[in-house]
Amino acid sequence: METKLQFTGKDTSKIQIVAQELDIDKFDHKQLPSDTHVVTYEIGDTTYYDAVRGYTMVDIFDTYYDKLKGTGTISKIKSGYGNIRPNLYGKIKNEEE
Repeated sequence: METKLQFTGKDTSKIQIVAQELDIDKFDHKQLPSDTHVVTYEIGDTTYYDAVRGYTMVDIFDTYYDKLKGTGTISKIKSGYGNIRPNLYGKIKNEEE
């Protein structure tokens, strides 16, 4: 059974999930900070795209790798999204803050 990944406060201590299960063709990233990355991952035969902020790609990779262990794989993490300077957008924070 394929379901949306659920992240807890501990999972997102170094990253911020901006949006999950994006339609990558309709993704409007113009109002997002330039430190936004798109994570492409697969669970079963389905490919998902999430928009994520992180201080480093390693933080994003580690979080998704731990969450997908045994159920899915990370295909790609791509940067270059967003047009707003990150310091003007705000600090990276998780949902519990």
